[in-house]
Amino acid sequence: MTVTEIREWKKGKYLICLNDEPAFVLYPKEIAEYALNEGEELADGKYADILNNVLIKRAKSRTLHLLDRNDKTEKELRDKLKEGMYPDEAIDAAVEAAKKGRFLDDRRYAAQYVYEKSRSKSRKLIEAELLRKGVALEIVGDAFTELSGNEEIDGSDKEEELILKLLRKRCPKPEMINEEAKSKLYRYLCGKGFEFQKVKKVFDIYLQDASDVIY
Repeated sequence: MTVTEIREWKKGKYLICLNDEPAFVLYPKEIAEYALNEGEELADGKYADILNNVLIKRAKSRTLHLLDRNDKTEKELRDKLKEGMYPDEAIDAAVEAAKKGRFLDDRRYAAQYVYEKSRSKSRKLIEAELLRKGVALEIVGDAFTELSGNEEIDGSDKEEELILKLLRKRCPKPEMINEEAKSKLYRYLCGKGFEFQKVKKVFDIYLQDASDVIY
């Protein structure tokens, strides 16, 4: 491997490029310690030394800092470490260490996420959000099953109850709803991932119930 470029990255750190590809980041004192210079070869042994004694340790420390601030999925953690220009070997080592220490667990993350978000969002939207976060579909399904006591909670009745609950919270006086307010409520509820027809059905019942009370 050849050190093809050493350039300032940010906050006093320098990006080391190997064979014209960004490889990792070091501080100036570390560059001097390992005698890295542009145009010179980086021996495998020296790279292994940098990896094991600097980059992996730093990636593990960074991982603990990230997970201490907010729980993350494995994908989110990997993405954050990649942003820090850690090489794949350092990322893998940090992730495995976090899993072993039970600091990183997609199943735990999904269960907590479903528990918190199912009070205000549809299953469809929660699933989409978790999948974007890199959680496996099987794990997402298990989280919903666990929450419902081994019973699926994606039925129409359950979602309609949630839509009605959100409607009552958002607009406790349905008789005061005008067309503009109605449009805003539709956008709000559909934005939570509920199907339009389901929202319309519950909305119509909600307004009809209010009308029956008035008259």
